[in-house]
Amino acid sequence: MLHQVTNPNIPYISLELSLISSSFQQSKATNHGGSRNLKARKEPNQRNPKKSCFSRWGCSTSLELYDNPWKIKKKLTTSDLGKLNRLLFGSDLLENLMVPLLSIEAQREASCGMGTPIRVWDVDTMSMHYLILKRWASFKSYVLIGKWNKEFVRRRELKKGDVVGLHRDSYRQCFNFSVLKRAGDRY
Repeated sequence: MLHQVTNPNIPYISLELSLISSSFQQSKATNHGGSRNLKARKEPNQRNPKKSCFSRWGCSTSLELYDNPWKIKKKLTTSDLGKLNRLLFGSDLLENLMVPLLSIEAQREASCGMGTPIRVWDVDTMSMHYLILKRWASFKSYVLIGKWNKEFVRRRELKKGDVVGLHRDSYRQCFNFSVLKRAGDRY
């Protein structure tokens, strides 16, 4: 039996409570034997402390982040940081995760190569920026251009190997931006 308790104010966190008492009782019932089977009657997961609580009480609670909002991730390359002043993404990634969230008119502008303005909220520095989303037909990819170099690369001191992320913020009607991992960080 699986119960999910979700908080509508925090849509990305789910508390799952799995009750397995029936399967625990079944395994206990099938593991009967006389005194000669004392070793077999010990808890099967006694060696693994993570599982022993699970089998001892017959239920398990786990808090799990089931939906990472940073689905649009990019490990920065030299070309993303150079004088071309653009952040390059593969077309599949943005066609599935960013373009469908735009208005019909903005989708047309971005896809035909004209470009459409995108509001970007930097969650780390709490500042709003404006970039242009545009499809580059020659590369079959999308780019964020505009003041990318000035407002992100130089201001945030981005380096090759840094991982940045974007996701839709429906409250602010923009896309959130964050540096998810610095190149020198181990984790």
